[in-house]
Amino acid sequence: MIKFENVSFSYGEHVVLDGVSFEIKAGEQVGLIGANGAGKSTIMKAALGLINCDGEITIDGMAMERENLSSIRQKLGYVLQDSDNQMFMPTVLEDMIFGPINYGMSRKDAESVAEETLKQLDLEYLKNRHNHKISGGEKRMAAIATILAMKPEAVLMDEPSTALDPQNRRTLINTLNELTVTKIIASHDLDLILDTCDRVLLLSDGKIAADGPANDILYDRTLLEGNHLELPLCLAGGTYKRLKTV
Repeated sequence: MIKFENVSFSYGEHVVLDGVSFEIKAGEQVGLIGANGAGKSTIMKAALGLINCDGEITIDGMAMERENLSSIRQKLGYVLQDSDNQMFMPTVLEDMIFGPINYGMSRKDAESVAEETLKQLDLEYLKNRHNHKISGGEKRMAAIATILAMKPEAVLMDEPSTALDPQNRRTLINTLNELTVTKIIASHDLDLILDTCDRVLLLSDGKIAADGPANDILYDRTLLEGNHLELPLCLAGGTYKRLKTV
């Protein structure tokens, strides 16, 4: 579904990605972890063609070239780190139907999908709320709903649990675990990654420091601390019950 081959990117003299290579198959749930500045958000922007990188990127067999960008972006749903940069229509519903309508769906069908998505997330009460009058956590969940309503083949999420209260965080985890699409989740919330992802890519100084099963990487205190991270809180406390298996 997503393939990076020797991908590099720099801001001036600052190297953000340094020869990164990996493949993500359709249906995989992959967590991107790493300290601040490790390159997590940059990988997501590169996958969407929002920045120009050296190396080769292919999405569902399509090369990252100008003529393929529209098709590539229809396959990928991107939840931005800052919801204020994503929610720009007057109401939550208008935001949710904007993308589907622009991709050719009728307004009636778009509204039906939006209502179905809001119900799935227990957010029906937000349907006609004004974006500037809802809380940060509500806006975060609404931004996620906006992307899910577009029915992408892969979902890329940048810090999706930011500003969420415990109930909405649990709803988010349950929703992610029910989705059958490819998921790439970049987060400092390692407990969220452990509950939603089967595989982890650990980034450090623009390189892949580790790539493997989530349980192997997230249980490895030496590896995490060596890359400026700590064990998930649930492991540091000595007990853990994975929400994904509940």
